[in-house]
Amino acid sequence: MTKLETDFTAELLKKLEQAEAVTGIPEPRLQEAARKRGGAAAVKELLRRGQTTRQFSELKERGRLDLSAEYLVTRGKYGALFSDEEVDACLAALLEAGAFSF
Repeated sequence: MTKLETDFTAELLKKLEQAEAVTGIPEPRLQEAARKRGGAAAVKELLRRGQTTRQFSELKERGRLDLSAEYLVTRGKYGALFSDEEVDACLAALLEAGAFSF
């Protein structure tokens, strides 16, 4: 695993824990997959299935989408880990949820 992948995995696991503290919704499968295969691979699988994280809706309701895995994917520093389509899917979900105001 590259340093960038390791950094993404560590930040993803931290965000998932913070999101659980806010929402009360655990993400055990995603956390387990991130620990075993790396965070990028775990999130890519979720995106491949066209899904958002289980916490996403509740984070939206609480105005804390900044804690979502989807938000993390859209951060420029992790761009090399994801395809344009994967970033676009996360950005579209965030925009639809009203995460950004213009």
